[in-house]
Amino acid sequence: MNRATISYWLIFMLTSLINTNVAHASEEEQVLPIQIISTSAYTDYKKGITTYAGNVSLSQGSLKIEAEEINIYKNKEGAQKLIAKGTPVRLTQQPLPDKPPITAEADQINYEVLSEILILSGHVYIKLEESIHRGALYQYNLSTQTLKASGNAENRIITTFQPTK
Repeated sequence: MNRATISYWLIFMLTSLINTNVAHASEEEQVLPIQIISTSAYTDYKKGITTYAGNVSLSQGSLKIEAEEINIYKNKEGAQKLIAKGTPVRLTQQPLPDKPPITAEADQINYEVLSEILILSGHVYIKLEESIHRGALYQYNLSTQTLKASGNAENRIITTFQPTK
């Protein structure tokens, strides 16, 4: 799996967890080039880790990820994991031309390629149209299409949405 596929799955899973159909937009964007801008980049070929650090900006089409650091883990089969860290990591994407952008923030965003699990952890904030989701941890499993949200005493789960008209 290449970096384009990672970013495609990352945004696909994030938007799936809040029940948005972005298949059309994501399919078109997954073939666009990925640009990563950072202060530094380091690759350890033996360990299969590439680290981008220092005000990192990853973009592909309307997908934008801003983080302090992004690590991509690869082996012979391709990318296995992506970890974005920041205070916070910010993610935005315009899923469809006639819809407002999806925005998400968390202290860390992990994507496990093999298990197809996306984890947003630490002060999670997700906004889609009129709905807002907050909590300490959001874990979405793409293959089972299940979402598990967790909070704690300081960072409880809060969901706010407008009633259907």
